[in-house]
Amino acid sequence: MPDQFDAQFDKALESVRSMLPEGSFILLENKLRQIHAERPDLEGPEVISMVFDALKVEEADARLALDEAQAWVDEADAASARDEAMQRIAARSAELDAVEARYPGRATLAEALADAGISWAYLGLSEQDGLLAEEIRRGFRQ
Repeated sequence: MPDQFDAQFDKALESVRSMLPEGSFILLENKLRQIHAERPDLEGPEVISMVFDALKVEEADARLALDEAQAWVDEADAASARDEAMQRIAARSAELDAVEARYPGRATLAEALADAGISWAYLGLSEQDGLLAEEIRRGFRQ
């Protein structure tokens, strides 16, 4: 036999069932029942108000968790891209060393390549790879 809570909310739940996706409806129903179980002294409007407050907090927590997860994914992607660039640079290090040796005294590897008439693309490297190569080589010189 349904208790007063069930009778009070069944009609309200049925009215929103068609408006919500099934997962959202189940979440709403479960939250209503949870709050009613924790606070049986509350009336319907108070329970509904608490449900919406709780869902807002859970939504904010979920957004923060998603933002943190996205930041972690972005960092992992950047690290992976850097590793791939370093592998491309390492694969061309002999050519880069030869150009640098052939054109000594140039301020940057890009200047030596330009004087040799060679582009980063000719070596299979991007402009970003070139910037990283310069950064790496500066680190070795220091």
